[in-house]
Amino acid sequence: MTEYLRDGAAIYRQSFATIRAESDLSAFAPDVATVVVRMIHACGQTDLTRDVVATPGVVTAARSALEAGAPILCDANMVASGITRKRLPADNEVLCHLSEP
Repeated sequence: MTEYLRDGAAIYRQSFATIRAESDLSAFAPDVATVVVRMIHACGQTDLTRDVVATPGVVTAARSALEAGAPILCDANMVASGITRKRLPADNEVLCHLSEP
């Protein structure tokens, strides 16, 4: 019988290690690579790296905006629902106006 990893934290660590091993993150600054790894974790596409372009300083600017209380704008209700509110630095509002006229 196959031994399954059952520890949540260990599964999480292994998942991110697998993404880093299977994805080419060489084009990204370390802070952007961290974001790209999370994006891959969310969608399961290790080739996502070919579609990501980031402006220098974008991660610092985004973190500063979130810490200042900026809202998060989403273009899909599923994305808005998937944001872990307790991890937001300033109880940021999460907005998706897709259903509004």
